[in-house]
This record gives sequence, structure tokens and C-alpha cells, in this order.
Amino acid sequence: MKKQFKTMHIASLELFLVAAENENFSVTAEYLNITPAAVSRSIKRLEERIGFELFSRSTRQVKLTPEGRIYYKKCSEILDMLINAGYSIKTEKNVIEGKLKISVPETFFNYKISPYLANFSQEYPNLKLDFHVTNRNVDFIAEDFDLSVRLVQKNTKLEAFLIKKKLFVATTGLYASPNYLAKNGMIACPNELINHKCINFSSSQNNKRFHWSFLNKNLCKDNIENSQIQIFDSIQATKFLALNDGGIVQLFSFSVQEELKRKELVEILSEYNKENSWEFCFLYPSAYKNSMKLKVFINYLTKKIS
Repeated sequence: MKKQFKTMHIASLELFLVAAENENFSVTAEYLNITPAAVSRSIKRLEERIGFELFSRSTRQVKLTPEGRIYYKKCSEILDMLINAGYSIKTEKNVIEGKLKISVPETFFNYKISPYLANFSQEYPNLKLDFHVTNRNVDFIAEDFDLSVRLVQKNTKLEAFLIKKKLFVATTGLYASPNYLAKNGMIACPNELINHKCINFSSSQNNKRFHWSFLNKNLCKDNIENSQIQIFDSIQATKFLALNDGGIVQLFSFSVQEELKRKELVEILSEYNKENSWEFCFLYPSAYKNSMKLKVFINYLTKKIS
């Protein structure tokens, strides 16, 4: 931007437009509730900044110069664009309408999405959000989903028609209640898990277990997979069982911050778990890649969560 325009205010351009329409500084002053001298000074400063006269002045009247008329036309167009820019943004938000059918894992919805939904709904009041809070992998075609937030591991093969966009990288840890550890002893290394109750989470969709991935494949495998209590479909339920002294559980770190602060849970074996991370990703059919309602939702949450 050129130096002479750095200190130019929109207000001085608006004043010029009123003066140009009236070609009378006194009428302009009355309209803007300022003095004619203030109008004259503002116009003079504007002329000095742009380098040419906008009005020819006499003792009886002021008239726009030819340059002033051109400048008036250009300024009118620019200010109209500025006004319309704000209006178009508001209008765009109002025309984002319809419905999004979204699948989200339980824990991620509770801790990462729900805190932002009230504000999103205020900004886009005509967009209906149908959340299916589930830990299973949905069928986009058969169940007519627009979007899914899914836990995606490295080398996971996705359906060819899906687009993936990374949303959040989460870490996991092993946790137990202080009472459980007081009764059963602290754990110094993974080998000692064989002597403890390990709370196992599984999906009823495919009986797939949420693996304790930082452990060696064979280490404590039987103890974890054949645990006395196995929880299906609700990671939150495994947390509540651990809070009630039920054993050791693997949870996402973001879901236990308050319990750690209140010392209701204790992290164990953290030194063995430093590089264990999981990606939560948006998945949606490629046919929907130009959907505005999908874009605004994805962009909004990405800015808030990532």
C-alpha cells in the first residue's frame, strides 16, 4: 500500500461522498453533525493525500472537479463493495442449510466436538446436524452418511471413494485408580501387567479389540485379551470401571485430564508409551468434496480442534 494511503480512514471517504453528493460543505456539516470548518479540513487533508483537488471552491459555492467526479465514482464503488462484503458473508452463513449426517466416536464427541457445537449452531442456524455417536465404522453408502470422524491407524486401507483429512493426533496412556494400585501394587514394567486386572475394550461390530499397542505382541496378550471384564462399544464405560477400582485401562490422554488433576486416576508405565499416537480423521465421500455445508463444518472444527 502506498505511503499516502496508510493513514486514510474510511470515515474521510464517507465524508467526501456526502460532500460530493451535496456540493455544499454547510449541508454536509449539518448532515454529519460537525462544523463546516471540520468538513473543509477533512477534504483538504484528503486532497493532500491523493495529490489532486476534488472541489473547485469560490466564496459562494463548491463544485466537483473532473478528477473529483471520477474519484467519487470509484469511492462509491469501493465502499459499496465493503458494505456488500459484510452482507454477503452474513448471507452466505444464512444460505448454508440442510442436514449433515455425521458419525463420531463417543469419547471424541464428548471431549473434542461437543464444546464447540453451540457456537457453530449460532453461526449456521439453518444447518441441521445429526450426530450418530458410535465407535463402529459406518457404511457411508448403505447408511447415507455425509461425514465420519474415525480413528485411522498407519497403513489403514480405506474405501477408494473416501477422502481423508487429518483432524487431531491423540496419545493414549494406561490408567488406574489410586485405590486399585494401593490394593494391588504399583507397576514398574509391562511384564507386571500379567498380575493385574486389565480392562479390555472391544467393538461388537467385528469383535475387534482396542489394542494396547505399545506392548510387545506377545507380552501379556492372554491377560489383556482374556480379561475377566470386557467392555463392548463404550470407551467411557471402561473409564468409569477404572474409576471404581476395577483395574487398569487404556484411554486417550485428552479424556482423563480432569481425573488426573483430581487424582482420581494415575498414569502408569508412561515411559513405555512416549511414541504411541493415533490419528482422528475426517472421512467423507469424494462426491461431496464441493459441498459447502460439509466444508464449513470441517473447516470450523479443524480450526478449533487441530
